[in-house]
Amino acid sequence: MPDTRMPFYPHRQNRDGSIDSICPRCFATVATAKSVTELHTCDKRHRCDEAFLAERGVLSRSSAA
Repeated sequence: MPDTRMPFYPHRQNRDGSIDSICPRCFATVATAKSVTELHTCDKRHRCDEAFLAERGVLSRSSAA
């Protein structure tokens, strides 16, 4: 059975009170929002830029398939 859990996206609190969600795979800032609840929607929709990952040698053959 495939693992259907959503990956953990670390969050960073900003000085203005907003919160950033960071992708643990590509390290992009997925979204900035005022609440963690808003970030969950963005986290679910995030797709890493495969070209960016391949350029940096992070994209493995198993994840490209």
